[in-house]
Amino acid sequence: MNLRSAAKLVLPQAVTNQIRVAAYRWTLRRFRPYQVRRSWAGYQFDLWISDPTAESWYDRDAPEIPPEMSFLAQHRLRSGATVFDCGAHQCVIAMIMAKFVGATGKVVAVEASPHNYEAAIRNCRLNETSNVAVIHAAASDALDPIEFNVRGNGQVDDGTGAWGKISVPSVSVDELARRHGPPDVLFVDVEGFESKVLEGATDTLSRHHPDCFIEMHVGCGLEKFGGSVKSITDSLHGLGYHLWMSGPGLDTFVPFSERSPLVEARFFLIAITTAS
Repeated sequence: MNLRSAAKLVLPQAVTNQIRVAAYRWTLRRFRPYQVRRSWAGYQFDLWISDPTAESWYDRDAPEIPPEMSFLAQHRLRSGATVFDCGAHQCVIAMIMAKFVGATGKVVAVEASPHNYEAAIRNCRLNETSNVAVIHAAASDALDPIEFNVRGNGQVDDGTGAWGKISVPSVSVDELARRHGPPDVLFVDVEGFESKVLEGATDTLSRHHPDCFIEMHVGCGLEKFGGSVKSITDSLHGLGYHLWMSGPGLDTFVPFSERSPLVEARFFLIAITTAS
């Protein structure tokens, strides 16, 4: 038995949580942020590397266009479009989509983590990305403050406080549509909270039918917040969407099938209507 396993047996859960959060914050304090220029999806970006998560994700060249963007670009991810990016992290993906929509389009990037929100603002300023609006909030089904955790790849707290708790504002997709106009594309990567985000998008989905990309966190958050693959896909089918799926490391999307082995773990879902 290692020290970590022994600690779980001896220490109360609340103490274990505090130790975990303190260790993360110590690692964050020790990290020396830096600026780097990298190629993403064929575009050059100056990126502020503010923490170990950002370093592992963004301090590399990724010249290929992500498969989901190639797919969405065949539909409504195009010049002049409005995109809602829910769970924008540090806005690297948002800045790529801003290139697709151009000066006449806009990306509304929603990020709950205060640390990632600040890095997102800095990245947009470094690249003079004027068509990205960054909002500090958690995408949700309501407008009430919500408890969020503090780690680099943030998530709405699942009630355990395993990674600490901070109160952040929340916003629904329907409220964003009232403030910014309806989206042409809804991009959702919220670490398991996707069912709640879609519940807060009922009016937008039924009236405006934006193209949707949804990262489905099967087994790593989706079920904790009352969601399921079936509930989400049934709802989208009921609104007239055609569904496509892919998985990590794959470069194509295929028609959705509930019998596919992809649905047994984290996978990517795209929803398109004939109106697109």
